[in-house]
Amino acid sequence: MNIYSRKLHRFWFKVSFFLLLLLLPPPPSSALDNDGASLLSFKYSILSDPLSVLESWNYDDENPCSWNGVTCDEIENPGTMLRVTSLVLPNSQLLGSISEELGNIPYLRRLDLSTNFLNGSLPTSIFNSSELQVLSLANNVISGELPELIGQLKNLQVLNLSDNAFAGSVPENLIGLKNLTSVSLRSNYFSGQVPSGFNSLQVLDLSSNLLNGSLPNNFGGKRLRYLNLSYNKISGIIPPKFASLVPENSTIDLAFNNLTGPIPESPVLLNQKTEYFVGNGDLCGKPLENLCSIPSTLSIPPSNTTANASSAPAIAAIPKTIDTNPETSTTTNDSSNGLKPTTIVAIVLGDLAGIAIIAMAIFFVCHQRITRDQAKAKEDPCVRVKPPKLHFSCLTTKEDSTSSEATGSDSDYESTNIGTTTSNYQKQVSLVTLDAETELDSETLLKASAYMLGTTKRECIVYRAVLEDGRAFAVRRIGECGFQRKKDFENYMKTIAKIRHPNLVKVRGFCWGEDEKLVICDYIPSGSLAGSFSHKRAGCSSPLNWPLEVRLKIAKGIARGLAFIHGKKHVHGNIKPSNILLSSEMEPIISDFGLNRLRSAGSMANRGSQPDLPHMVSSSGTHQTLAYQAPESLQSVHVQPKPKWDVYSFGIVLLELLSGRVFSDRELDRWAKEGGSVEEEKNRVLRMVDLGIKGEVGGKEETILVCFKLGFRCASLKPQRRPSMKEASQILEKIPNN
Repeated sequence: MNIYSRKLHRFWFKVSFFLLLLLLPPPPSSALDNDGASLLSFKYSILSDPLSVLESWNYDDENPCSWNGVTCDEIENPGTMLRVTSLVLPNSQLLGSISEELGNIPYLRRLDLSTNFLNGSLPTSIFNSSELQVLSLANNVISGELPELIGQLKNLQVLNLSDNAFAGSVPENLIGLKNLTSVSLRSNYFSGQVPSGFNSLQVLDLSSNLLNGSLPNNFGGKRLRYLNLSYNKISGIIPPKFASLVPENSTIDLAFNNLTGPIPESPVLLNQKTEYFVGNGDLCGKPLENLCSIPSTLSIPPSNTTANASSAPAIAAIPKTIDTNPETSTTTNDSSNGLKPTTIVAIVLGDLAGIAIIAMAIFFVCHQRITRDQAKAKEDPCVRVKPPKLHFSCLTTKEDSTSSEATGSDSDYESTNIGTTTSNYQKQVSLVTLDAETELDSETLLKASAYMLGTTKRECIVYRAVLEDGRAFAVRRIGECGFQRKKDFENYMKTIAKIRHPNLVKVRGFCWGEDEKLVICDYIPSGSLAGSFSHKRAGCSSPLNWPLEVRLKIAKGIARGLAFIHGKKHVHGNIKPSNILLSSEMEPIISDFGLNRLRSAGSMANRGSQPDLPHMVSSSGTHQTLAYQAPESLQSVHVQPKPKWDVYSFGIVLLELLSGRVFSDRELDRWAKEGGSVEEEKNRVLRMVDLGIKGEVGGKEETILVCFKLGFRCASLKPQRRPSMKEASQILEKIPNN
C-alpha cells in the first residue's frame, strides 16, 4: 500500500504542477525590439535631461510605442507589427549628441529634435532612413558639413537645419529631391554659390550664412512662395532672368548683401517691399527710392555746324574764341554775332563778386552758430559742439605727432591727413588690402583727409579717412603692437578679416610700418550706441528717445554678432557702447573685434585705460568703461579673454538699453539675492524701465520681464550662471518684433 500510495502521490503532484503551469500567464519578454534598442542608444547619448522627457524609455518594454515622443504605426502586416515612424521631442532642453543608431530605424518618417542643446555632427546613418519625410533639427549646436548623402532621402518633404553651426557648401543634389517643398538652412556658416534649379520647392531660407559669388542666371522656382538670401556675401548684379520663373506673388529677400546695379524690372521683383533690398549700397531702381541714373543727352556737346541754338543757354554763352583783332572787333556790334569782350569780362567779374558775397555770408552764419553753440555748451552739458574743420600736417611720423595726445570732445572732429606723401615715408609703409572689393593704395590713403573721431592715448587714435573719390574708411592707429614681425601681423589680420557677419564691422586692410600700424575698416556714419547713452551720463534728464522695438532690434543684433564670433572660436573681449556702431536702419555693428591682441602686453595690462570713442567725454570715462567688463577679467589681466566675459558685457548693455543706466556690481548682486513672488519680481522690473518706454509697458510686460531677466542672467557675477551667447540670442529671437 505504501508503494502504491507514493506512486499515486507522485502522479497527482505532476498533474497539479502541469495544471499550474497552464494557468500561470506567460513571462514577459525581456527582448526589446530593434526600433526600441536604437532609441535607447539615443537616450544613452543624452548627457542631461532636466525635464525628464526620456524617463519613460525603459528596456523592459516589449516595444517603444508608449514612450514619450514616439509614435508607431502598423507596417507590412496590419494588426500584427508596430514599427516606430516618428520621434518628436522639440523644446525639451536635451543636452548631448545624436547617436548613429538613430538612423537604424527603417520606417522613421518624422524626426523633430529642434530647440534643444544637441551638439556634434549629424551622423551619416540618418540618411539611411529612406522613409524620412520631415527632418527638423533647428536651434541646436550641430556642426560639420551637410553631406551629399542627403540626396538618398527621396521622400524628404521638409528640411529644417536653421540656427546651427553647419559649414561647407549647400549640397547640389538637394535639387534632385522631387518631394522637397521646404528648406531652411538659416543662421549657419554655409558658403559657396547660391544653388539653383529648384522646381518643386516652395520655401527656401538661406539667410544669415556666408554664401558668396553671384546670383544664378536662372534660379528656377516655378512653385516658390518664399526665398530669403539676406545677410550673405552675394555680389554682382541681379541677372535679368534670375527670377523669371518665380510666381509674381512670391517673396524674395535679398537684403544686406553686396549686390550692385539696377534691379531687373521683372514683376516678382517689382512687387517686393523696399526692405528686401536694403543693405546693398550700390543697388538701384524700383522698388528702392534711389533710382538708377540715366546718362543725360545734354552732356553731348553740340555740333560745330549748328549756327543758331534752338534754346537759350542756362547762364551765359561764352564764345569758343575771342577775336582781338581791332579791325574785326569793330564789326561785332551786331548782337547776332555774339557778346563784346568787355561785356563778357563784366559778367565774369559780377559772378565772382556774387560768389564772394555768398561765401562771406555763409562764413558769418557758421561763425555765429559755432559761437552760440559754444556758449550753450558751457551752460548745458548735453549740448555737443562740433568744432570747425581744421587742416594741419601729418601725424604719422614721430616728428609730426605733437597733436596726437588730444583728448575729450575737443578733438572729436579734428581734421588732418593720415600721412605724408613723401617717398621716404611711403617706402616705410606697406599697405595690404584683405578683400577683393577694396581698391586702395598707400599713396591714396596717405593723401586722404582725416577727421579724428576720438582718442585717449596716442597709440589708439581713430580717424575717418575721406579719399579723393569720396569713399570713407575708419582708420585706427595701433601704437605698440603685440606682433613684432609683419608676417605674423598679416596672418592675424587675414584671420580677423575672414570673420564676416552683418553685425560686425568689415576689416578692409592694414598698413605696416616700422613705427606705424594702421587698421582700415568700414566707416559707419551714424555714430555709436555711446552717443545716445552719453546724454544721461552728462546729466541730461531727457530719456533715451527710442521705442522698445528699436532697443530690442539693437539687442538682437549685438547678440547675433557675438554668438557668431563665439561660434568661430573667438572672443571680442571689449564690448561696450562705444564699440557698438549703428547703421542708418538702427542695425548694430560691432567694432574693434580682434584689436585687443594687436596691442602689446604692456598696454593690455592697464585695462582701465583702454581707449573710448569721444562719446565718453566725462571724467568718469574710465569708470564707465570698467562697468562693462566682467569682474573676473579685471583680476586676470594676462589671461586669454573668455566667452563669458562678452556675455557679461552684453548683459550690462542690454540692461542699459532697457533702463537707460549702467547697473553697479552691488545692484546686480542684490537682484541675484532678492526673492519674492512672480508679481513682486514683475513690479521690481517695471520700476526699472526707462522713461522713454514707460508708455509701451501695457501689453508688453512679459517681453520686458523676459529681457530684464536675461540681462541679469548675462550680467551675473558668477560666470558659471551666465548663459552662452547662442542661448541668449535664441531667447531674444523668439521675441516678436512688434
